[in-house]
Amino acid sequence: MKKREKATSFLAAPKPSGHYRIQSVIVTRTGWLIVTAAVLALAAVTGVHFWIVRPPPKPPSATLPLSARSLLQSFRPQQPLREDRFDLPLAANGVVEYRVAMQAGATLVFSWTASHGMVSCQFANQNPLTADGSHSAFEAQSSGWYRWRWKNPNGSAVTIHLKLNGYYEPAGMPYDR
Repeated sequence: MKKREKATSFLAAPKPSGHYRIQSVIVTRTGWLIVTAAVLALAAVTGVHFWIVRPPPKPPSATLPLSARSLLQSFRPQQPLREDRFDLPLAANGVVEYRVAMQAGATLVFSWTASHGMVSCQFANQNPLTADGSHSAFEAQSSGWYRWRWKNPNGSAVTIHLKLNGYYEPAGMPYDR
């Protein structure tokens, strides 16, 4: 009687060390290059799509309804819009004031700079600040006078350059330059 040989499958076959055989997928160097190129092309197209900066869409509330536009066109402030620039000399260790008349609800945009050095400034009874310039916007809470007051603690003269834009009337003498 012949001895039966034991049948072996490919799974049970001894494998040489370091070699594994994949039978269902055949991968070649050309196949890897094609797959890698496709993935990189997809990433580049996606990246370019998200990299492009687009302006935000215009909100629907940006256009006023006709009724609101007619109200804005019929609105006429009681004071005309003014724009003034002043140079106010400020003596060494001196004080200078400037005031404007405003009606309640009127707005004023202002900025001032000192020609050199720091000065102390107070506007409309707000907290004083020490700086070489400032800018802000202001809405009058009541009709009346609103003033700036600058003090020069330095031993040399300074010029204050004041720019005003808004609905106001400049003061007459003696508070005017």
